Amino acid sequence: MKIFTVGYEGCDIDEFTEGLKEKGVTHVVDVRKNPLSRKRGFSKKKLAEELAKKDIAYTHMPGLGVPTLWRKQAKTHLITREKMFRDYVKKVLPKQQEEILQLLKLGKKKGLTLLCYEADASDCHRRYVAEEMDRHQKGKLKIENLVLKDQEGIFLFNIGKRGRASSA
Repeated sequence: MKIFTVGYEGCDIDEFTEGLKEKGVTHVVDVRKNPLSRKRGFSKKKLAEELAKKDIAYTHMPGLGVPTLWRKQAKTHLITREKMFRDYVKKVLPKQQEEILQLLKLGKKKGLTLLCYEADASDCHRRYVAEEMDRHQKGKLKIENLVLKDQEGIFLFNIGKRGRASSA
C-alpha cells in the first residue's frame, strides 16, 4: 500500500489541486484539528468544493489534529515543536486508533493523501500519522511526501496557462 502526504504552504488553490490531480491523488484526508485557513481556498468547505472539481474526495478527521493549545504554545515558544510532536505521538495517536484503521481502509484504494499546512512533512504532525499507519502495516506502507513547489517557490507541475514545465 502507498499513501501520500502534502502541505499547502506556499501554494494557491489552483496550483494545489492541479498538482494533486497530476500526482494521481483521489482522496484527501485533512488531518488539521480546525480546517480553517487565512489562505483563500483552503478552509474546509471551499477546499472540499475545489477538490471535487478535480474528482478528488475530501474527508476531515479532526481527531488526528494537534490540540489548538499546543499549537499556540509552540507558536509563542512556550514549548518546542519537538515537544509538541512528542506529546502528539504519546498522547493523541494512541487515542485515535479507530481513525488510523479507517485511514488504512481508505488507503487500500490508490491515491490517498494526508493533508496539513506545512510544506515540509518532517515539520508536520501528518508525518507521525503516516508513521502510525506504517506501524500497523509492519513497515510495509510506502509513504511519499508530495512537494508541489521547489525551494525557489516555482510550481513543479504543468498547469496550462502558466506554462511551467511538468515534473516527472
